Amino acid sequence: MGRRRETIQRDIQYALRTSRKSPGFVLAAAGTLALGIGATTAIFSILSGVLLRPLPFARPDRLVQLNQADARNSVVLYFADMDDWRKQSRSFEAIAAYGNTSKNLLDIAEPERIQILWAERSLFRVLGVAPIIGRTFAENDAPDVVVLSASLWKRRFGADPACIGRKINLNNEPFTIIGVMPETFQFPYRASLTEMWIPWSMPPQRALNRNSRTDSAIGRLRPGVNLEAARQELNLFSSRLAAQFPATNQGRRARIVPLAEVVGGPVRAALLTLLGAVGLLLLIACANVANLLLARAARRTHEIAVRTALGASRARVIQQLLTESVLLSLAGGFGGLFLAVCGARLILKFAASQIPRSWEVGIDWRVFCFLLATCAITGIAFGILPALAASRTDPQTALKQTGGNRSTSSRGRMRDALVVAEIALSFVLLASAGLLMRGFLRLQDTPAGFVADNVLTLRLTVSLQDYRVPGSYGRYLKELESRVKQTPSVRAAGFIQYLPLQNWGWNAYFSITGRPVQPNAEPLGAELRYVSPGYFEALRIPLRRGRLFTDRDTPDVPAVIVVNEALARRYFPNQDPVGQRTDRGVIVGVVGDVRTSRLDLPSTPEIYYSFVQNPAATSDAGVSLVVSSHTPPETLVNSVRDAIHQANPHQAVYDVKTMQGVIANSLAGTRLYLWLIGWFAGLALLLAASGVYGVISYVVAARTQEFGIRLALGAEVSQILLFVLRHGGWLVACGLVIGVAGTLAAGRLLQSLLSGVNPADPAMLAAAASLLAAVALAACLGPARRATRVDPMIALKYE
Repeated sequence: MGRRRETIQRDIQYALRTSRKSPGFVLAAAGTLALGIGATTAIFSILSGVLLRPLPFARPDRLVQLNQADARNSVVLYFADMDDWRKQSRSFEAIAAYGNTSKNLLDIAEPERIQILWAERSLFRVLGVAPIIGRTFAENDAPDVVVLSASLWKRRFGADPACIGRKINLNNEPFTIIGVMPETFQFPYRASLTEMWIPWSMPPQRALNRNSRTDSAIGRLRPGVNLEAARQELNLFSSRLAAQFPATNQGRRARIVPLAEVVGGPVRAALLTLLGAVGLLLLIACANVANLLLARAARRTHEIAVRTALGASRARVIQQLLTESVLLSLAGGFGGLFLAVCGARLILKFAASQIPRSWEVGIDWRVFCFLLATCAITGIAFGILPALAASRTDPQTALKQTGGNRSTSSRGRMRDALVVAEIALSFVLLASAGLLMRGFLRLQDTPAGFVADNVLTLRLTVSLQDYRVPGSYGRYLKELESRVKQTPSVRAAGFIQYLPLQNWGWNAYFSITGRPVQPNAEPLGAELRYVSPGYFEALRIPLRRGRLFTDRDTPDVPAVIVVNEALARRYFPNQDPVGQRTDRGVIVGVVGDVRTSRLDLPSTPEIYYSFVQNPAATSDAGVSLVVSSHTPPETLVNSVRDAIHQANPHQAVYDVKTMQGVIANSLAGTRLYLWLIGWFAGLALLLAASGVYGVISYVVAARTQEFGIRLALGAEVSQILLFVLRHGGWLVACGLVIGVAGTLAAGRLLQSLLSGVNPADPAMLAAAASLLAAVALAACLGPARRATRVDPMIALKYE
């Protein structure tokens, strides 16, 4: 063991001495590796923080999210069913229902909208997290207590421990602060971070209604109970409930998902795809450095021959050369660590809202171990082929030779194969980036069903506690809409619960009067939207038939609804839906389809209600105001805000953005992945070009005598130029053929990032191939021109 350690130490010392003799080579190779290792480590650090790091709860592997799928496969959770699970299940220690809302924080500086989670009092016990000061919910707590996040505590209360017991005003209701959660605590994980938690209990009348829904629930599995056993138990309960309550529970089934999967699942495929893309970049860097090592090994043939002649075995030579390559990789890893830290911070700076747990991303022991493992593996990967080639040196033949470069046909084929691999991998990245870009541009051009130009949007949290008198809430929204419309340059204004393209939906069933329900038929379903009369005009959503809501549609007259074309096509294929009666109201109009979920998903059936006729449809979650103007929407912000505050000076206004900004935000995740893959493709293109340049340069240097003889015997300069370019062109052509096959194989992966991508798009594949071929052949021109300038007399002196 001691002798082996000494041998390794001598190899390291010799490798360091050798490196000092060729600093240019070390800088070029280590810099190339730093790009690949740094990019790979940056993406892995994000993946580790999101997918690998345990959630900051007690025994997070025991936490699961509970939902249900109904007959239409919509994800819901019925409170009565969950309560039955809680009473009968032996799989769970505890279950807590929760849901999202928001309220206006008043009496402290400016009114501010606060994202809030209402939850059953057992929530913090289920999660197993204690506050840093104060306490969490107790079973006998009244619903007027609140737990703060650490960020809100610092921002609005100056991190004052004396805030415990202090009264605060939320939507003109008093709440008492009882605790502050740790900095690392966040539940649930989403783009809008929760800053308060309030207790909630299901009212008895809702608990008895088997159609009463809650948002979701979190459960903790008992020790020794696995996920599959809990799933089977809940499915058994679902079957029993369906038999006991067929009118409501038929078709409902339980869904149980590990909480870690809920948090990281939506971005898992994208992060793994990015890791695969940056892995290709690392392979290209390895191929580039392997070619550099092959060229260096050719210049060290005499040195290796002397070592072999003095008794060094082939294994000993390979060990020495691999030690050098691993040290070289570690040098690249040191630079890569700096690039990884900077790269991860840059990505998170622009994309924190798209990456769950972004505040937990950092260089921890997992990332550091990954970096070291990557350095070791890449050091061996790019060093093994040059080491094997160098170890086959015949000492007798090598010692008889003179001159600088000694190349063999096997090493030449090896260098060519590495360049072909670089070209192929670069093409996969370049073509993938191009295909995603083409799909993204096509997606941006998808008609959304509304006009987004010159449209300002903002959000208001309106508490129904302030408008308990029947009709007062509708009058308040009508007054707001009227005041905003009177603002100069405003064309139209209207309200809706949530704006289109915010991936929000509310599924519900309905029935058509006079149409019998067929046995085992799929129930009629639609998404529910609540709007004010001016909403359709504000977004210029076209009216296809009938009429829109008017001021005559008050709570005192029969309910009316407006439906979209998707609903009309599905449920009224051969008749006019206007005038048809449903249990939701009389259909008075049909409007055009709007992409309310995502641009890449088709419109679904929708029913629009009037806020005025349904004042309880809103909640503390708030409403969105849409303002269409004749001028750039940014110029209206102050005047619209003033108009709102004239109606209610305590009204918090937030999430102010243009409708174009809303569309851009809906595509932000896709844009992020496209941007990153585009950067990786650009780096791969540069590395491939440098690889081609290096190989062709070496070929020219190794065949200087041959070119001199050819020129001396009368060969034309164009023939020499064509000869060199033909060699480079052949390598590029082989790489492109393999790259096309690789791109087609990666098609499904690309489609997981962006639906509608066609991996066999001939125009984009041809464009990527042309760009890569042009760059690679341009890299060949420099060495080719040097070959044509060889002086025959000087070249023949080496003969």
